[in-house]
Amino acid sequence: MKGRYWVVASLALMAALAAVVVGAATSAGASTKAHKLTKVTLQLKWVTQAQFAGYYAAKAKGYYKAQGMDVTIKPGGPSIIPEQVVAGGQAQFGIDWLSSLMTSRDQGVDIVNIAQVFNKSGLTLISWKNTGLDRVSKLRNKKVANWLGGNEFEVFAALAKFGMDPLHNKGVKIVKEPFSMDFFLKRQVDAASAMTYNELAQVLEAKNPKTGKLYTLKNLNVIPMQKVGTSMLEDGIFTQGSWIKDKSHQALAKKFVAASLKGWIYCRDHQSACVKMVLANGPALPRGHQRWMMNEINALIWPAKLGVGVMDPTAYARSAKIVKTYGKLKKLPGHEAYRTDIARAAQAILKKQQLDITGKNWHKASVKVTPGGK
Repeated sequence: MKGRYWVVASLALMAALAAVVVGAATSAGASTKAHKLTKVTLQLKWVTQAQFAGYYAAKAKGYYKAQGMDVTIKPGGPSIIPEQVVAGGQAQFGIDWLSSLMTSRDQGVDIVNIAQVFNKSGLTLISWKNTGLDRVSKLRNKKVANWLGGNEFEVFAALAKFGMDPLHNKGVKIVKEPFSMDFFLKRQVDAASAMTYNELAQVLEAKNPKTGKLYTLKNLNVIPMQKVGTSMLEDGIFTQGSWIKDKSHQALAKKFVAASLKGWIYCRDHQSACVKMVLANGPALPRGHQRWMMNEINALIWPAKLGVGVMDPTAYARSAKIVKTYGKLKKLPGHEAYRTDIARAAQAILKKQQLDITGKNWHKASVKVTPGGK
């Protein structure tokens, strides 16, 4: 009886242990399945730099993962057109200027803006202070440079506002701008196009050969398109039109945008940390230049009157009109080129997390320029 008792007891113990093991395995399997991440690809418009810091922050801080996504961020370059990448299915989301999206749509590419991250333009015209060319109206019959890759529309609209015809080189001489400011430093043009976060910094990071010291803003006339009244919306998040019609894709997009905007909120409040995150991803530009860029990029996002990510219909209409005229579009882009429901749903997610989505108290920091941006 005693031996039988121990056998029965042993069998009962083994069964209990087996149940525990099976239960643990089942729980582990369920947990793994529950935490399986959806793979998502984001195509940037340009190389790795602080212009895209919010997305790198969202990945590094685990914001995408918290929303159930495994996000791959693909850098862009001169030979990469984000609209084509997204339309071709190689990426679910892309980043580009609104003008590029409108031009692509006019050519039959099925894409739609779902979150407008930048609410201000970073494009300026710069000239040397001693030329006296401190207003667009003074550029009549002068040599004005631009990259002419779809970035020229704001500048052309500004020149036309003061009676010049840049499309036909009447009243002004348009020059194709290289991807370096050496030509400007050598005074080969009267005015050049410069993004506040990039080319302007390149000039300030160069030494004045006459003094051996870095140039300063006192040496320049800086004319922002934002102040001229011909500014256009730049970096926004877009996706494929047919793809976003699916309810499950809409749910994914809301989570992706929420995590991305949270990344931008983090970079607003932690500029130095975000510069380090960008540098960790192999940037093409040095640390000092990235610090300047991060500060200037934040200035294009914050404050966000409508809340970060929501399209301003007035700014959209202005951008559409300018692109229609100087991009020679077949029709004026309407509301069909963007939607706000995704961004507003993303904002709702962020509000529940008690995050500040307007940044109304944000102010630019004072960033010291370094030689060569190092």
